[in-house]
Amino acid sequence: MSTRPSRILRTAAASAFAGVVLATLAVAPAHAAVVYDPNANNSAFPYHLNPANEIEGGNYTVTWDPTSRTDNGVSSGTPAEKWGPATIKISTGCPADYRMSSRTYIVTADGLATGTAVARTNQSAALWGLQGNAITLTGGRASDWTNASEKQNPSGINAYVITCDPANKEGGYPTTDQPIGNAKYFVQYFKLDRSAHHWEVTSKPTASKTATTTTLAASGTTTMSTTLTATVSPAAATGSVTFSQGGTAIGKADVSNGVATLGVSGLTPATAYSFTAAYSGDSTYEASTTSAATAVTTVTPAATDSTEVGVTVPQAGTDQPTGLKITVGSSAVTLTGGTRTSGAVWNATGSLGEVTVTDDRRNASAGAWTLNGSATKFTGSAGEFAASN
Repeated sequence: MSTRPSRILRTAAASAFAGVVLATLAVAPAHAAVVYDPNANNSAFPYHLNPANEIEGGNYTVTWDPTSRTDNGVSSGTPAEKWGPATIKISTGCPADYRMSSRTYIVTADGLATGTAVARTNQSAALWGLQGNAITLTGGRASDWTNASEKQNPSGINAYVITCDPANKEGGYPTTDQPIGNAKYFVQYFKLDRSAHHWEVTSKPTASKTATTTTLAASGTTTMSTTLTATVSPAAATGSVTFSQGGTAIGKADVSNGVATLGVSGLTPATAYSFTAAYSGDSTYEASTTSAATAVTTVTPAATDSTEVGVTVPQAGTDQPTGLKITVGSSAVTLTGGTRTSGAVWNATGSLGEVTVTDDRRNASAGAWTLNGSATKFTGSAGEFAASN
């Protein structure tokens, strides 16, 4: 959104009023028009005003007198669209550190801000709220709309903003680098019908939101489970989706890139279910619900044929313990080796018979056993040699 400059309205009547103010308040300096920058504020909030800067979070009372006016200007000389309330009272004053000055603006729905009253800067004026007192504005201090064009004060609902300004970076009065978004403010909304020459106080409008649609599909359905996928359009929507089965909520999932997914388990095989999805909405997008329920039937378990199973049961053996039994293979052992060189050590190797130990002693206190081996001298037809060799 482009930056629009604010305009301080001046007419003969307004200038005369300004002259009175300056004559009475000799310390009041001249003010340059203040630039209103919608890009510096929260555009999702009505009228591009930053909600963080509204004084006391809106917990205050603004009273207009009168609260409405209908006047075509024939008898009074000033139609209703050129002059607002005669008196504006606010239940509280400007907060600490925001008492340098006060300004009054009409802010239209498209973000255009138009100054409508002389800036208030005299710290001795207690009724202006610059000392923290409740605010009372009358006459031109309240609402001189004399020079407001149809664009600056259009038919429809407009915001009437009264600021509480901090000092600028040099410690002085606000300049063009301090838009409304940098000030604390009070706001009252009013509805204007220029053709009927009528205005009236109204409540804060609700920010318009983008409509959404939500659809639901099921996938990966088995005998006892399925996966639900809700698709929210536009895909930029954030928030969450609540999934329901038969009117009862069964789970919630956040929306990411327009999609929310929930796995459902514990279903009954071969059973029909009905699911719906409801998108919660967010600050920009409206809530929506699936237009029709999604029917899901879990898978029927596959039928199986009978199969004969045979088993051979061996004869039972004895259950009598044998104690500790050692069995040694009795076959002869042949040692073999490679080429033998005269005067050198020659090695021959071979495998001894297998030794099997069976221990099925039933006495729990029986001690452990060890297995030792020994060898005697080796003998042959050509002679013998000691086992140590």
